[in-house]
Amino acid sequence: MKKILFYGAGNISQALIMGLLSSGFNKNNIEYIDRNLSNQKNLKKLKIKKAEQKNISKIDVFVLAVKPKDALEAYNEIIQLQDKPKIISLVAGIKTQKYLESNNIATLMRAMPNTSSRFCQGITALFNKSFSDRDFKFVKKLFSQVGFVIELDKEQKMNQFTGLIGSGPAYFFYILKVYEKELSKMCNGDMKIVKQMMTSLIQGVAMSINNNSNLDELIKMVASKKGTTEAGLEYFKSNKLDTIFKKGLQSAVNRSKEISNEF
Repeated sequence: MKKILFYGAGNISQALIMGLLSSGFNKNNIEYIDRNLSNQKNLKKLKIKKAEQKNISKIDVFVLAVKPKDALEAYNEIIQLQDKPKIISLVAGIKTQKYLESNNIATLMRAMPNTSSRFCQGITALFNKSFSDRDFKFVKKLFSQVGFVIELDKEQKMNQFTGLIGSGPAYFFYILKVYEKELSKMCNGDMKIVKQMMTSLIQGVAMSINNNSNLDELIKMVASKKGTTEAGLEYFKSNKLDTIFKKGLQSAVNRSKEISNEF
């Protein structure tokens, strides 16, 4: 089994590592480099070892997972660690060409997973710049262990994916905060019941979509004429909630494009 080193061990790296471990990936084949003490503490609990200089030569794939402003510096640091490294960049917005203009010695590809990978329910987009077919198959299999994988034929689509899916969980959490507040009132502040209700609601919605992908039909199944659901939907429509939400999604996509030009 190939050895992986996470260069940067923040939230997305931890989500991937937890997903990989739960899917049976050997913890001894995962290492990391990160100066953040909190991240180190979290990975210590998972029994993931910090990388040692003597073992760097044995690393098969580096996963670059730092903030965009630190990406190029971290990329060049990896190149100093190993000759011709294979690097998977998880960094939003930074194009492969930007790395290669800095130093073209590495084999490079991009991946954009989301934090649901922690529960093996993630969605990951892959764009291959220069990995061999054999190595790319390994990477695809790796991310398939933590969820669904889509291959992108153009790198520019990564911006759309980042804004829609990479950031996606946070949008749902944001909406669910409204539910949580209202349900809490109904349940006299019993958050255990509130969480159970929200979990059942989400799981029911997911199963409904899986059985019937026509969202208009699913809405009609819930919304009877002149009923409570219709009243809520009409308010959303009259206040153009769909337009507001769409603009929010586009803002995220645009930000991903802006990052490409900033660094």
